[in-house]
Amino acid sequence: MRRSPLFMTAGLYSAIPILAVSVLLAPEAGEPTGAPSLAPESTACAAPAPIRIEMTPTRRAGGARAVYEMRFSSSTFGVAVSEAGHYMYDVEVSVTGLPERAGAVFVVWAATSNLEEWINLGPISNDQPVAGQVGWNKFIVFVTAERSVDADSWSQEFYFSALSPSSRMHTMMGHGPFSSEPCLDARN
Repeated sequence: MRRSPLFMTAGLYSAIPILAVSVLLAPEAGEPTGAPSLAPESTACAAPAPIRIEMTPTRRAGGARAVYEMRFSSSTFGVAVSEAGHYMYDVEVSVTGLPERAGAVFVVWAATSNLEEWINLGPISNDQPVAGQVGWNKFIVFVTAERSVDADSWSQEFYFSALSPSSRMHTMMGHGPFSSEPCLDARN
């Protein structure tokens, strides 16, 4: 059987990667000659770093700043999911420079992007961050001034807002209670 020069050339070049791998995996002098192990020592994965998002202030916030961090909630099976099958996120919000308001407490909220569902994550102050858990794919985190920490719904006094990374494709931030505030911010 006669082979074409092209076939021989292709055969030669296809052997080079195999030769290179065998040279790279060959034991050095003095090392045991068993088969090299490409498996890691541990199969445990490191938890991904939290996503840190600077929240957009409203005019009421003055020079105050707020940041929220989100990370996947853990479970015995790796990552936690809600009954609806959405990832669960641990969310922590912290503020600095928040002005004092007589008769008001600042409350952190999380809501779906269409504002149909929401949860009160709790009160926040300059020296006390708030943490909670959110089980939606797309959501908004915001801070309002309320008369009570146990408010069932938010007032119109917004101080900060931010979108979850998955909400940036479509947002309701320019509608409803958010319509008087900037719809887009370069930081988010």
